[in-house]
Amino acid sequence: MYRPTTCTLALLALLIPGSTPAEPLIAPPASGSLAFARYIASLHQRDPFSESGPVSLIIEASLPGLGKESRLVAVRETGDSERSEYKVLESDGDAAVTHEVIAPYLAEQKEIENRPLSSVIITPANYKFHFLREATIDNTSTAIFRIEPKNKREGLIQGELWIDSATGLAVMQAGYFVKTSSAGIRRIEMVRDTKLRDGFPSSRITRVAIETRRAGRGYLTITEFPPAATSAVVRARQSAGRTVLLAFALTSAAPIPSRDREGAVKER
Repeated sequence: MYRPTTCTLALLALLIPGSTPAEPLIAPPASGSLAFARYIASLHQRDPFSESGPVSLIIEASLPGLGKESRLVAVRETGDSERSEYKVLESDGDAAVTHEVIAPYLAEQKEIENRPLSSVIITPANYKFHFLREATIDNTSTAIFRIEPKNKREGLIQGELWIDSATGLAVMQAGYFVKTSSAGIRRIEMVRDTKLRDGFPSSRITRVAIETRRAGRGYLTITEFPPAATSAVVRARQSAGRTVLLAFALTSAAPIPSRDREGAVKER
């Protein structure tokens, strides 16, 4: 006659419902892991600031040491070469600031763009991620990670990545470039803040500090609007007959303002 063994009885006991529920077989996710998984998934989505059509930009720059400022309103499009091309809609201010601050920054961005995306994108292939904390920003849960490049090369930054926990979208990147392509630039630091509306990016503001060898420290604030907002801007500017091609050449020629708790920027 068959007699159940101790092992069999123990297994049956697990299958028969009891008054006390069994312990869950799957442990809850570690802090930040769900937001991180959603961030990795979001990288497969189309980037509204580079892959969805023309983007309008307002670029404001200054050289505080010289008391000079400059401002551009432009549209960035992807040309036949699959590289960014700029059209200036409006320009005012000191040309020296455009040459010493704006042009070197755009030249650096051009060098980064020339590299394979897989070599500069913020993923575990290029970075070490260290979860720091969770915070509530604009009534939304945000996971904050410290990011550290695995290699020291152009286009990689050391600093922080802030991820919207609900969508996985990066809402802030802050840090300094570990290496620049130009011998004329000592250091580039940046804070890039992306605003979401109904779970989608609605605008992006990048604040940059550039420490140049020749002109000292310069600052830029670059505000970008996705295609839906850009179309109206382009039509208005073109109707006024003020569209001109980008005139200045992109030539290679800090600590960046620090962030307070709400992400605001202030000079050190």
